[in-house]
Amino acid sequence: MDARSDVQGQIIEALMQVVSRPAAENLLRRALRASKTPPSKLDASAWAALIEGPLQRELAQVLPMHHLTPPLQHLLRQLKPPKAPSPPAFPTVEVATEYFRLWDPAVRQDLVLELARLEGVTGVLLYTPYGQESRFVGPEKGLVNLLGSAHRLLALRGAYRVFYTGFGEAQAILRPLGKGWLAVLARSEANLGHLLYRLGNMEAASEDPNPRRLS
Repeated sequence: MDARSDVQGQIIEALMQVVSRPAAENLLRRALRASKTPPSKLDASAWAALIEGPLQRELAQVLPMHHLTPPLQHLLRQLKPPKAPSPPAFPTVEVATEYFRLWDPAVRQDLVLELARLEGVTGVLLYTPYGQESRFVGPEKGLVNLLGSAHRLLALRGAYRVFYTGFGEAQAILRPLGKGWLAVLARSEANLGHLLYRLGNMEAASEDPNPRRLS
């Protein structure tokens, strides 16, 4: 694999933290088209300019993010020459994928509480075959059915990685997790990029062979 293909692959992998592979490939194609420069003519600094310019603008049209996600920031640091450090917009620590034993009630409760403590988060709902956990600021009436219906509709269209929607002064993120789903509600000013990145690094551990199904 040549250097050009390697950079394109790294960009797609970074974008896949928040969107599906087809969406990531489409975002990169549109950014390359907007740059009006063939990929074969791009050196490291030109790739960095493309990420900070056309690609960031294309991503902002899909998700209301004001900063690049941590994987894209990490790639930028590799492409750009070293310079004096400045305060990062996101934590720069690389977060490894975490696997959660969702059949364990304590694990489910800890996961929901951890997400509920994030800045700007107003509600968390975890739905699994083993049980349901939630934490909300204010009423949650009807949200379980609404989010569950949204998950089923998205799943019927094919595998999805994450779904985002904004409404009024709030925003919601929904993603499949194991054989269930996880939803996070947040105020409009919450750091969407950080929330998407955090949720993107969560996976369900191998299932308990004897789950207790929801009635």
